[in-house]
Amino acid sequence: MEAEDRFAATLRSWTAAFDVPYRLDETGRKRIPQLPTAAYDPSWACTQLDRWAGNRLILVDDEHPVSSGLVMASEDEAPPVTP
Repeated sequence: MEAEDRFAATLRSWTAAFDVPYRLDETGRKRIPQLPTAAYDPSWACTQLDRWAGNRLILVDDEHPVSSGLVMASEDEAPPVTP
């Protein structure tokens, strides 16, 4: 419950960002992403996490220690909707 309270505002903003993934800056000319970087390029994020874990986890013998169990959604699939 404490974690839900602590991160509720962040989760609400991420949920809203699925509908509006960018906002314009003060000048109205530059798009500012509303989601974490990994949401825009999940393959890159997985590669970075795999490298990080591979360099730090001594007992793990897996080429993809983080992403091996992930299933990538196709771009046509809608993101999950949470109330």
